Amino acid sequence: MPATVTIPKRPLTWFITGCSSGFGLLLARVVQANGHRLIASSRNPQRTPDLVAEVEGKGGRWVQLDVNDPQNAKVIDDLEAAGEHIDVLVNNAGNGINGAVEQYTEEEVRPLMETHYFGPYRLIRAAVPNMRRRRFGIIINFSSGAALSGVHSMGPYGAGKAALDCKSALPSNFPVVN
Repeated sequence: MPATVTIPKRPLTWFITGCSSGFGLLLARVVQANGHRLIASSRNPQRTPDLVAEVEGKGGRWVQLDVNDPQNAKVIDDLEAAGEHIDVLVNNAGNGINGAVEQYTEEEVRPLMETHYFGPYRLIRAAVPNMRRRRFGIIINFSSGAALSGVHSMGPYGAGKAALDCKSALPSNFPVVN
C-alpha cells in the first residue's frame, strides 16, 4: 500500500544540523527568509553568538548538538515532547580528512563516520516515527560527489557520505522524494 503524504498548509519547522557555517548557515537564512520556523544547531553555539542572535532575533531557535554524541537523538525527542514538531530534518553537519586512505588510523576515521553516518542515522530514527504519525516529513541528507565517485584523497570522507546516501537507512514504506 503506497504511503499517503499530507502536506501541511502552514510554515514548516526545519531542524538543521551544522548551522555555524557553510551550507547549514546559508540554508538556515533561506528557511527564515521564506517564513518557516527554524531550529538551528551546532556543536559550539557559544563560538558564534552573533549567528545565534541573528536566528533567534528572527523568531528561530538555536540548540547545542554534537552530532557525534551517541545520545544526539535526545534533542529530537526533547523538541517533539515540548511541542516543536519537526517537519524537515536536514543532516548537514560534516567535516573531512583528506589524504591517502592508508595514512589514517581507525581511531581517526571513526569520528568521521559518526559525523557523516551514525549521527544522522540516530536523528533520522528519532524523527521518522513522529513524521509518520503526522503523515508528513522531509529528510534531507547533505552528501558529496566523493560518495558517488571515489576520489583518491577523500576515501574515508566519501565512505561516510556514501553510507548516508544508502536508502536502506529509511524504512521501506517511508516516502522518499529524489
